[in-house]
Amino acid sequence: MKKVMSVLGRVLLGFLLFLTLVPFYLLLSNSFKWSQEIVKSPFTLPQEWHFTNYAKAAMQVIHPMLNTLIVTFFVIVIVLVVGTLAAYAFVRFRFAGSTFLYMAIMALLMIPGFVLLIPQFIHITRLNMYNTFAGLIFPPAAASSATAAFLLRTSMEGLSKSLFEAADMEGAGDLTILMKIVVPLSKPTLSTVTIMTGLSAWNNYLWPLVSTTGENTQQIAVALTGLVRSAVEGNGVMFAGYVTASIPLIILFSCASKSFVAGLTQGAVKG
Repeated sequence: MKKVMSVLGRVLLGFLLFLTLVPFYLLLSNSFKWSQEIVKSPFTLPQEWHFTNYAKAAMQVIHPMLNTLIVTFFVIVIVLVVGTLAAYAFVRFRFAGSTFLYMAIMALLMIPGFVLLIPQFIHITRLNMYNTFAGLIFPPAAASSATAAFLLRTSMEGLSKSLFEAADMEGAGDLTILMKIVVPLSKPTLSTVTIMTGLSAWNNYLWPLVSTTGENTQQIAVALTGLVRSAVEGNGVMFAGYVTASIPLIILFSCASKSFVAGLTQGAVKG
């Protein structure tokens, strides 16, 4: 019976893997085709490989990708700094209203993003941050900081109190404890926060669409919806643009996948 269940489990996992990989295969193979071939034979390999799809897509997505890299980098840095400092403060210090303040921050996780869209737009407009990198960076960073604080606080609470007591006895200050003890031991969770924040910032479509105009600050998610292609090329150029735009995310996740999984476990299980 156990062998039968094991075989069925493997078959089910194989089927799920197949369902996961098929869309990627279709995207990659059709990115080398022109419109007519995509319609006639979407599931087969290209009969003629049109690398010009990538050349045409690259000309249109390289600049938005660079803009998005800048925004994503600064969003990640802000979220890591703010989330780490907030989590450390909630773990190490007990002050009047600390529990209420933490719960108020956590309440931000329950508010849908589109509810804050209009207030955020009004604020960046009044602060002359419309169509600027600052307007693209600070609102998403503020939204992601709550999640970072939650994950990092849960992770830091699992650290042994004897480490903090020993550091206090040695006369180490809070900044020293944070940088030399807490941050190194929290690397898996920090990696998780980095990947989650990076994915969110890179794939953000609605906020860049609302808060920017023109090409100077255009983000990749918005640029992909307006790729110029001929009727002959069809969606091949668009698919090529999707593949090109996903390369940085694939590299990021490939380099930090182990830390990402470990951080999810560490942030979800206390003790």
